[in-house]
Amino acid sequence: MQGGIHTESLELGGWSRHTLGVAHPPFGPPLPAMDKQPLHLLIVDDHAVVRVGLAVLLRGLREGCEVTEAGDLAAAQAALLARPDIALVVLDVHLPGKAPLEALHTLRRSHPLLPVALLSADTDAELAARALREGAAGWVPKAADARVLTAAIELILSGGCYVPPFLLQPASAPRAEALTERQLEVLGELVRGRSNKEIARTLGMAEPTVKGHLVTIFRVLRVRNRAEAVGVGQGVLRRSLLPL
Repeated sequence: MQGGIHTESLELGGWSRHTLGVAHPPFGPPLPAMDKQPLHLLIVDDHAVVRVGLAVLLRGLREGCEVTEAGDLAAAQAALLARPDIALVVLDVHLPGKAPLEALHTLRRSHPLLPVALLSADTDAELAARALREGAAGWVPKAADARVLTAAIELILSGGCYVPPFLLQPASAPRAEALTERQLEVLGELVRGRSNKEIARTLGMAEPTVKGHLVTIFRVLRVRNRAEAVGVGQGVLRRSLLPL
């Protein structure tokens, strides 16, 4: 800790997108000589107080930096249409009436090369990791120190991706105890390459029941598809002492 700031967070400002290992494509090359050209940023947050405070902070990034504010997704889209020179969007994760990553997905579809930094008051590691996989250029906690926040924005503007410290902690391995005996049996059949219909026939259950067990298994193992479940599931089954 230096001056109330986590050194780990500040060091992120010097890391490249390759070091961070982000899965989504980079947002094009870094902006050339950004200190010599106008910089235009867009803040999207439904709380006016947050927008005003953040705008004051971001205007200090560059001399003549322009910051546009939007209170919702519709206003953000209108701003982007009117001002194609916007270089970065700082987007609140939890906009009223929107699922957490809905606004991110909308902006990524309409402006695939425009970096979007997500701002959030929570530290939901699963949601943050998913956001980075699905195209966010960074996840910045609202509780971050001002210097950390500006360093994160600088990193993103240079073509990198900001990963918050809480995502850099090693994740604990999923525990076999988190699954019921029946779910472990379903997982075992999945690891053997069985289809849902084959699993149902082998274990004597209805196919919709198999699907329900798989939903729970995917959530507990923190995986998105069958291939990932097979990879993680092998370790879980070894720890459970059930035959693979």
